Amino acid sequence: MQIKVPPVGESITEGILVEWLKKSGDAVRADEPLFVLETDKVTMTINAEASGRLSILVLEGERVDIGQVVGSLRPLPEEEVREALPTGEPRPGEEPHGPPPSDRAAEEVTVPQSEGPGMHPPAGVHQAIAKIEAMDDPEEMPPSVRRLVEEHSLDPRDVQGTGKGGRITKEDVLRHLRESEHGAASPGGSKAVPESTPAKEPEPPETEPAARQTRTAMSPIRQRIAERLVQAKNTAAILTTFNEADMAGVLEWRRRHQERFLGKHGIKLGLMSFFVKATVDALQAVPALNAQIQGNEIVQNHFFDIGIAVQADHGLVVPVIRDADRLGFAEVELEVQRLAQRARERTVTLEDLTGGVFSISNGGVYGNLLSTPIINPPQSGILGMHAIQKRPVVVEDRIEIRPMMYLAVSYDHRLVDGREAVTFLKRIVECVETPERMLLEI
Repeated sequence: MQIKVPPVGESITEGILVEWLKKSGDAVRADEPLFVLETDKVTMTINAEASGRLSILVLEGERVDIGQVVGSLRPLPEEEVREALPTGEPRPGEEPHGPPPSDRAAEEVTVPQSEGPGMHPPAGVHQAIAKIEAMDDPEEMPPSVRRLVEEHSLDPRDVQGTGKGGRITKEDVLRHLRESEHGAASPGGSKAVPESTPAKEPEPPETEPAARQTRTAMSPIRQRIAERLVQAKNTAAILTTFNEADMAGVLEWRRRHQERFLGKHGIKLGLMSFFVKATVDALQAVPALNAQIQGNEIVQNHFFDIGIAVQADHGLVVPVIRDADRLGFAEVELEVQRLAQRARERTVTLEDLTGGVFSISNGGVYGNLLSTPIINPPQSGILGMHAIQKRPVVVEDRIEIRPMMYLAVSYDHRLVDGREAVTFLKRIVECVETPERMLLEI
């Protein structure tokens, strides 16, 4: 069976095969993660469509087209299918509670012996022999290893494998070549040294000076991020307004209700749910921030799909919480957790990233005190959260130490006036400082 790069979106025609999660020759189960594909919009893990033994045709780091064949899966013998399945899972053709393996008749194999009846081999011996033989089979080696072996005319049996199941890796071959170069003509594998001449201590290899520069190709998703940021700066009139919020009320709410919230919903009450609900409230009060410019038209949105910026290993992604106005605090927290986990595990889909009307970015988790976030086109606004810092503030003519957070809203000034942006941000501050307003919808 051929392994092809699946379609991941209408506008995506190519990507980079970042990583194989299995090695050539490994047994793969259906729906098991197979390789990581990175495109200009999303990085995702591709699962196997069927079970089989993997043969890799395209190496890691190569650019691939949608629909391109990158490998194949050869059908597994029944014995290997049994081994590949998780423990306790029903085997093909078996009932879930079938007889234990010890009740099955084992194939009798004659073992050389001096006397006595023939012996039954231990369970799994045939599979073990097949695996050992496969270790030295050039066809079962990864392409890079097979190429090195052929270039240097090596016998795979002379190379000690350290990979999974004793398989030979590229590092094993390189180590074998280094040892061969430094080996001696003596049978023991070390240079013969006259007894009268003491062996010299090996001189440490000369280390090359550290490179002053390195060059690495930009990944497709990093290129896309750069493209969209420049697009936003060049096509929108971005302006940022600031305010600050006293977080004492939210922090006290969390302290009082955290234990019961966690016990009922199985997730902690975080800050993001407060800001998502506050953003929805502010968008309802100031609809201009929930509109977009498309050509010569203004498109007014009447739904509230809020994007949450998540920093993953491969770059910044903004998965979208759908219909946030219809979700409770617990549902928002669960959705934020689910989307963030999918982004980190590279299982987020293009559908998860599209269609947002407004975005929220939380730089406070990295200790950021103040920033000017850039809007995510074609959206017209983005809210920037920052670190909570205790500062002296005036409260009813008294100076008190309060947990304060700077908030920033960047907006497209072509569509949103300064008065509307300031009103929008003040509404968020009011909702955060008095959380009961969001519950009472006042």
